[in-house]
Amino acid sequence: MTKLFASDFDGTIHFFGESDAYVVDPTNTAAIRAFQEQGGLFGVCTGRPLLGLTSQTDVAPGLGFSFDFYITTTGAALFDRDRQLIWHRTISRELAEEIYRTFAPLATPEEAPLVCASNGYWVLADTRPWPYLRAAHSFDEIEGPFYGYAMGTETVEQAQEAAAQINERYADELTAYVNLNSIDVVPAGCSKGAGLARIAQHYGATLTAGIGDSFNDVSLLDAADVSYTFHRSDSAVQAHADLIVDHASEALADFARR
Repeated sequence: MTKLFASDFDGTIHFFGESDAYVVDPTNTAAIRAFQEQGGLFGVCTGRPLLGLTSQTDVAPGLGFSFDFYITTTGAALFDRDRQLIWHRTISRELAEEIYRTFAPLATPEEAPLVCASNGYWVLADTRPWPYLRAAHSFDEIEGPFYGYAMGTETVEQAQEAAAQINERYADELTAYVNLNSIDVVPAGCSKGAGLARIAQHYGATLTAGIGDSFNDVSLLDAADVSYTFHRSDSAVQAHADLIVDHASEALADFARR
């Protein structure tokens, strides 16, 4: 039996500590390593593009483990443990720019809207708010392929409204997901759940698990054979989980026994 466990990153195994440095609970690290030592495959399933993730996880103090696979940009790009592309789905440059120009005015003034392209985040600005962003003075400078768009809003309601507009106007081309007071926009047919199904097929997994804490994790929870979320998660997310836990380590221990 090949067991495969897909985990959301932010708010699930990653938490911001001092100076915005990432923190992975040592208990979760130990549980992940134990699961892998037993032959299980453990990977990340995130809205971030690959470089938006690895630019943080590759620096000190280090994760203490290695991901066996990467489901990135809400399922639009999948990579193996060596970060070699397994599968992706893209949108045209023209559509990417149209989405950016149309919805950028709705973004919070504190956070620039981001274009997800070429495995990273791009921002149209003279300076980069965060070190792992790539800055461009014009859209023509952004290197493809284009995977989507990410934007923060002042409220959850604004995020829901922006997502609804995109899903209605671009139903055949794009899907927008709400993640609290932000949205992730990716090619139609992409989701965390679809990413899990594709990665499970790639590795021949016979039993899958998924864990996440927010609304954009619902498709992951629905696609997994066994699904987990947290007591702190919204009740609408909890409704899609088989088991509610306090820490990811509890979910890993439960899945290892199955």
